[in-house]
Amino acid sequence: MQINFYADLRLLAGGKTVEVNAHASMTAREALESVTRLRPALAEKIWHAPGQLFDHIHVFINGRQSVFLPQGLETPVRPEDTLDVFPPVGGGSAR
Repeated sequence: MQINFYADLRLLAGGKTVEVNAHASMTAREALESVTRLRPALAEKIWHAPGQLFDHIHVFINGRQSVFLPQGLETPVRPEDTLDVFPPVGGGSAR
């Protein structure tokens, strides 16, 4: 499965997309944990505590924001699925 990282998370992830070998019973949370075990600097930016994302990190599973899915990050994922992980976004004009 593909996990896409955006903005400053890309550098910490080692690129835009990280491939994870999804097994039959894997959840979105487990897929993210798999990546962050290999990249501790990324883990520090997205996990508040083990298994708990910071509130400002947004994860989309196949284009749907995880917080709006019935199972949230416990949603099962398949090898053909895609996760998108967004850090907080700021900016704009201060007019």
